Amino acid sequence: MTSDEYLAKLRDPHWYGEQDENGVDLSLIRHILQLSPTERVRRADRERRALLELRSNVRRIATERP
Repeated sequence: MTSDEYLAKLRDPHWYGEQDENGVDLSLIRHILQLSPTERVRRADRERRALLELRSNVRRIATERP
């Protein structure tokens, strides 16, 4: 794929997966539903921890600025 073809795909709102009429990527929903409940909880916990770390870093950086 050339860079021009890639850029053209980026401009197309439907290039990255199957979407419903609201733009929700249905392939992601199907992927999550294939996980077991335990795997879903573990994944959600990892994401929660990452967000908490990100928030902490943003606050730290904000307080370091003059």
